[in-house]
Amino acid sequence: MNDELKKAVSKSKAVMNGPYTNEREKYKALLLSNPNYFGSLQSSPFKPVLPLAGNTFYEELVCVGYQPQQQRLEGVVHVYQPSGYGSGLCGQGSTEYVRFYLSFDQGATWVDQGLTSFQAWNIPQGTDGSKRLEYAVQLPVNPTRRICFLGAQLIRVRAILSWNAPPPPNQPNWIPPWGNLRDATIQVEPRRLFTGKEVFEAAKLKLPPLLKEALDLDQPLPSKMPILAAADLAVHYKAAGIPAHRFAFKEMHALTAGPHAFNGELSAQLLPGIEIPANIGDLLFPKTDGDTSYEELGCIGLDPNSPDTLIGVIKLKRSQGYSGGPCTAGSAEYVSWWADFDGNGSFESFLGTAQVRVYDLANIPADGVSYAVRLPVDLSAHRKPCQNGPVVVRIRAILSWNVAVPGNAPNHVPAWGNREETLIHVAPLGAMHAPAGKIAILGGIPVSMIDDASGMTTPDAVFALNNAPVGGACPFGAAVTLQGAPLPAGYTYKVEVTPEGGGVPAPVLTELTLTRQDGSTYKLNANPVTQRFAYQAFTDNVNALLGHWDSAGDARWIVSLSSYDPGGNYLGTDSQLIQLDNTGPSASIDITTGTGNCGKFPTGAVIGGSFIARDLHLLSYTIGVKPPGLNDPGEAVTAPSAGVSNTAITGDAWSLDTTGMVDCGYVVELVVRDRTIVASQSQGWYASDSAGFCLEAAHDGVD
Repeated sequence: MNDELKKAVSKSKAVMNGPYTNEREKYKALLLSNPNYFGSLQSSPFKPVLPLAGNTFYEELVCVGYQPQQQRLEGVVHVYQPSGYGSGLCGQGSTEYVRFYLSFDQGATWVDQGLTSFQAWNIPQGTDGSKRLEYAVQLPVNPTRRICFLGAQLIRVRAILSWNAPPPPNQPNWIPPWGNLRDATIQVEPRRLFTGKEVFEAAKLKLPPLLKEALDLDQPLPSKMPILAAADLAVHYKAAGIPAHRFAFKEMHALTAGPHAFNGELSAQLLPGIEIPANIGDLLFPKTDGDTSYEELGCIGLDPNSPDTLIGVIKLKRSQGYSGGPCTAGSAEYVSWWADFDGNGSFESFLGTAQVRVYDLANIPADGVSYAVRLPVDLSAHRKPCQNGPVVVRIRAILSWNVAVPGNAPNHVPAWGNREETLIHVAPLGAMHAPAGKIAILGGIPVSMIDDASGMTTPDAVFALNNAPVGGACPFGAAVTLQGAPLPAGYTYKVEVTPEGGGVPAPVLTELTLTRQDGSTYKLNANPVTQRFAYQAFTDNVNALLGHWDSAGDARWIVSLSSYDPGGNYLGTDSQLIQLDNTGPSASIDITTGTGNCGKFPTGAVIGGSFIARDLHLLSYTIGVKPPGLNDPGEAVTAPSAGVSNTAITGDAWSLDTTGMVDCGYVVELVVRDRTIVASQSQGWYASDSAGFCLEAAHDGVD
C-alpha cells in the first residue's frame, strides 16, 4: 500500500469509524439517490453528502494469505456487531464482498483477480460484548510460476472488503465506505518441470551446433525434490545460527515421542555430529506457549459457501529455518482443527488437519510472507432451519511446524507454532445446503435459485462456490455439474437427463475427478452394468460432485438423481428442470463512412458504421477502440460505447469523433456477452468482431 493510500485509510479510520446506523440501514437507497453519496467514486458529477471510507465498525478484513500448492487466495473477515447486516437469519441478510488483486512489481501495478463473497446476518449470539464471528473467503488464481532454481517468487496481494456493494473492477486503490484494504506478500509455488533450453539459458551456456541438433531441448524435464537430512541442515544453517532443535525438530520429536527407548547411543546414530541442548525436553514440549519466532497462525475463520471450508492464515517471519529452499521438499506448516459443538469447552470433535509446504526464502520483507491453509469440513449434522436460531460454534486451531498435532490432543502446546480460537456461524439449511440424496447445486447454482417453470436462474441467484451474483434469468451451457450431500457407504446413485417434452432418459456416465479433504484427487466411474456411481464420503469428495453432463443444444431438459440402498433397492428420484443455451451471441461491426473498413481517415473526421449485437439472452455489449491509452480521457470513445439491449436485426448505427486523437492505426472492437452460466463456473458466452482504420493528419497541397 503506497504512502498516500495509507494516509487516506488512517484518516478515514480515525474520523469515521462509527456506527452511522441510519446510513447503514439506508445504504442502497442512498446510493440510488446519489451514486456518490459516500464519496467513493473516483470521478462523478454527483457531490458527496457524507464522505465515508474504510469504516471497520461492523466488519474488517484482518488477514490475507495464499495456499501456493492449491493456488488459492484466502482472507479472514471479522464481523463485530450484533446488528447492521440487513436482517435476522430468516431474512436475506447482506453480502460481504472481497475483490483480490496481484502485483508482480511490488505494488507499482495491480492485476484484478476477481470477486468472491459471503452472506452475513444479525447474529447477537456470536457478537454480543467482546465476541466476534470470523468468516473467510477464498478465490482460485493461477499466477505465472518460475523455475525453482531461480529462487523463491514473492509477489504482493491486495484484497478489498466492501459491505453490500461489490468493489469496482480494476480499481486497486478504491476505498469502500464500509470495509477496508489489506496487503500482504505471498509466495508462488515454484515450477519443477522445465526444458533443457531453460536450463542452459539460466546457466548462460551456449551449446555447440552439433549438440544442439542432437538434443531435444524442448523436452520437459522433472526436477527432484530432495529431503535434506538433519546432518545436511546442520552444515547448511551453521552460519545462520539456526538452533539444532529447529532444523532437527522432526528427528528429535520422533526420538523423544516415539515408542522405542531413547538413549544417547541412538541419538548419536540418528543425529551424528549434532549437539543436543541440555534442556531439550523443555524446548520440544513447552508447558505454556509455542515458539512463534519463525511462524505464527494469525487468523482463522469459516468460508460458509459450499463446501464449508475452515481457513487459516500463517505468517512466516524469517528467511531461513524451513528445511531448504524452493528446489527442495522444504517443510510443512500443519494446522489441526477442533470444534466444541456441545459448548462445554472440551473441543471434543476433531475436524482434521490442513497443511501448506514452505521453504527458505531470500529477501523476506519486514512484514513477513503470508501463507494459508484450507480444510473443507462437513457441517451438515449441525445445520438447522433458520427458525431454530443461529448455530454458533467455538473452533480451536493449532499450528505446528513439521509435525502435525494428533487428533486426540486439542490441548497440545506445539514446540513451533501457536493456538488460536474463534467463533464461527454454521449457515442454516437453505439455498446452499440440501439434504443427503438430493440435488443441492446444479450448474454451479443452488437449485432453490433455479426457477421450476423456466429452468433459468431466479433474480437473486448466486454461484454456490463464492456467493457471486449472476443477475437476471440465466440459462446453462457447456458442462453442467451436479452436486449434493452423500448417502452412507454402500448407497449408489444414477444421474439421467431427459428432454422436457419426453423421451428415453440418457444416463450421464462421464468419469468424475473427485477431490479429497487433503486436496488430492482421484477418478470415479459408474458401474458399467447398473450405470450407477457409488456415493463417496465427504472426506473423499469435499465438493460433493455427483455428475458432469456435457450438454448440447438450446432446449429444456430434466436432470434427475435416483438413489439406491446397498441392496440395490430404489429409494427415490430428485429432479430439476434447466434451460440450455449453447449458442453464442451474434457480433459484427463495420465502418461504412469514407473509405470503409481498413480505410484511411483524416484526424478529426467522424467515422461511422453499423453493428449487430444480438442474443436470446443478451447480457451486454461494449464497443471500444484499440490500442488503449494513446489518447486523453474522453477521446476515442464511440457512441454508443455499451448497451444491454439487442440491436435491430439489420444492425444499429455507431460513430466515433476522432477529434484530438493521435495519428495511428486503430481497431474498433465489438464484444457481445450473454447471460448463460457456462461450464458451471462463469457467466457469458462471448462473441466479438472488429474493423480497422488509420488516422493521419490532413495535408494541404501536394506531398
